[in-house]
Amino acid sequence: MFDVRAILIDTYLACFDLAITACCYLAILHLELEMAAANPGGRAVFSSERVLALGWVLGVWLALLWYFRMYHSRRMATVFADLGIVVKVTLAGLVVLEALAHFVPALQPTPFFLLRFAAATFLAMSAVRVAVRLLLRELRRRGRNIKNLLLVTTPENGSRLSQKIAQRAHYGYRIVEQLELRERGDAAEEQFFEAFLATVAATRVDDVILALPGDARALTARLVDACEARGINVRLVPDLFPLVQSATQVYNLAGIPLINVHLYPTELLGYVVLKRAFDVAVSLAVLIMFSPIFLALALLIKLTSRGPVFFLQERVGLNGKKFQMLKFRTMRAGGALDPETHWTTAEEPHVTPLGRWLRRSNLDEFPQFLNVLKGDMSIVGPRPERPYFIERFRQEIPDYMLRHYVKCGITGWAQVNGWRGDTSIRERLAHDLYYVRNWGIELDLKILLWTVTKSFFHPNAY
Repeated sequence: MFDVRAILIDTYLACFDLAITACCYLAILHLELEMAAANPGGRAVFSSERVLALGWVLGVWLALLWYFRMYHSRRMATVFADLGIVVKVTLAGLVVLEALAHFVPALQPTPFFLLRFAAATFLAMSAVRVAVRLLLRELRRRGRNIKNLLLVTTPENGSRLSQKIAQRAHYGYRIVEQLELRERGDAAEEQFFEAFLATVAATRVDDVILALPGDARALTARLVDACEARGINVRLVPDLFPLVQSATQVYNLAGIPLINVHLYPTELLGYVVLKRAFDVAVSLAVLIMFSPIFLALALLIKLTSRGPVFFLQERVGLNGKKFQMLKFRTMRAGGALDPETHWTTAEEPHVTPLGRWLRRSNLDEFPQFLNVLKGDMSIVGPRPERPYFIERFRQEIPDYMLRHYVKCGITGWAQVNGWRGDTSIRERLAHDLYYVRNWGIELDLKILLWTVTKSFFHPNAY
């Protein structure tokens, strides 16, 4: 419903934003004038023409904050949700003020003043907005700034929705009622609609979430009309809800919402930039620091068995793309087995004595840091598999190809938990999918630490 409390909060936030803007303006102006020796005792800062210029600045900033929807409710957004709006306001404000400065010279008392002011305002407002969102989240966890929520769902969706809302107390929602559409047909839907009207009449409801099936469009439209007639915010859950099994992302295609069934890490800036930078830095450090060991192992392989030092094998990586994976050769050259289809077991007779030690110690994987530098692999990720087995596993195991939504790795969550070698593919996949859905730099560091402390000479490495 129309909430005076929400209006007051938005008013307080607008005043707060303008206060930050004014402080940044006055601070930069004071510093500029001090450096120009034109501010005796601070009086020039508060001259009539500069106070008027500040009025122009605050007016422009407030108009842009409002235009870019800063004061629309986004309680389900992340703590960084306001930063995009702050960027837009800063850039647009800088352009507008630069244009106005031709008519109001006091807006630009010194060269580049507006640019410095815009930069200071962006930094200050970004920091404060993140702090405000963190504060609001904590207040909501403690039962303040709460909204009453009415869920209108089917029995299949109701428990999942209510559970997710209960797990996110920082959203500040209290479920006051949950209406479930259990029967279909005109009479049943009419009775359900009357029950809805009775609920909103008897209970103070701020928001409504409608999660009804697609074939109940007529009933959904009536419920939306009833909510809007009473000033109640209403949100729709698409009928694809059962298919979306994890946190996801919504895109806007010219007004058409597009929903990812899964949130793919490769679409996250942190994965693309931070993980790549991490991979390159660590790979270079390892290759440089351990190059003497690298050369010694290559010499030992050459001296102890006939054949090349390295072994190249086609593997499948990110998005099903094939690449040539590099390893130290651990098997005898010229054997009758087919390396593309042969599954290595614990008592593998084709492995050389040195090769068996290399496999147990994981040092046969050392050349794959070159694959990481090239970009075919990451240091941490699901282990790459051969095309023959990929085709077999994808037919036998549902969701097997989901592991290819991230780069394959030298080590991974499945490997540090012991699922390597001739072990259960289903368990290995479960651990790989856990990594895909929970990726983070912290998890990568944890896996690296476990690799160093637990994976060398593992009993399943052969």
